[in-house]
Amino acid sequence: MLIEQLFIITAIVLYALSVLIALKVKSTFYARLILSGGILAQLTSIIIRWAAIGHPPIFGTYEAALHGSVVLAVFVLASYKSVHGHFRGMVLTAIPLTIILILYGFIFNTKRIPLTISELNIWVDFHAFFSWMAFAPFTLAFSLSAAFLWNNRKNAKKEHSSTVRFWPEPEIVDELAFRYINFGFLNHTIMFAMGSYYSSILYGSWWQWDPVESTSLITWLCVALYIHMRLFYNWKEKRAAWFMLFIFFTIIISYWGLIYFPEGSTFHIFDIDMKGEHG
Repeated sequence: MLIEQLFIITAIVLYALSVLIALKVKSTFYARLILSGGILAQLTSIIIRWAAIGHPPIFGTYEAALHGSVVLAVFVLASYKSVHGHFRGMVLTAIPLTIILILYGFIFNTKRIPLTISELNIWVDFHAFFSWMAFAPFTLAFSLSAAFLWNNRKNAKKEHSSTVRFWPEPEIVDELAFRYINFGFLNHTIMFAMGSYYSSILYGSWWQWDPVESTSLITWLCVALYIHMRLFYNWKEKRAAWFMLFIFFTIIISYWGLIYFPEGSTFHIFDIDMKGEHG
């Protein structure tokens, strides 16, 4: 347990260092190198935990934070080619969210949670995997939209902004956000389908109107509306960015707010009784 947490602490330090390097150093080489080291350290921590418990660590808020944050960091690193010379801006906006997410997980119990027989299923593993494959691009789309609005505000006031130089033209930022939200929508849909299928195996019904399913459906509908408005009503740039900020609020509730639902209101895994407990 100690070695596992030493690796995750190392990852936090390296992530913070990558942000500092991206802020101070023009070349992206060192920021990418340090970010890669942080990802490797976090993946090592996850692998150690996986080997100890015999299944993917995807249950409970702490383990969810581990996976959500590392997938987000991987997406940031993989974005290097798509954002070209503006990779520093992506690091500065998204990696701090990665660090916050890990630290949020430490609020909850870090003990390894035993699973029931129904949870030891590959469909559950893939269902969780695609949920984080959706969360990461959604978060990048949020980061890009927030950066777009911030830079637009600074330019409108004709003020010097230290963040403007990290980003390409606003139209390119807007298009990148659209691409990420499309990819997130695809993965969110796959996550939905896998969860519904496994629900049919367990309960004989594809839909239970569980709070988790309901909030995820709201997110799915909001993202679908975003895509629809962009494609058919030409919602772009400022209007699309504000809409993305609203959608991200539903995403936060869908992915992270469920822990605060009343106990017993959902059949999904929760650790309400473990808040504040560590080990």
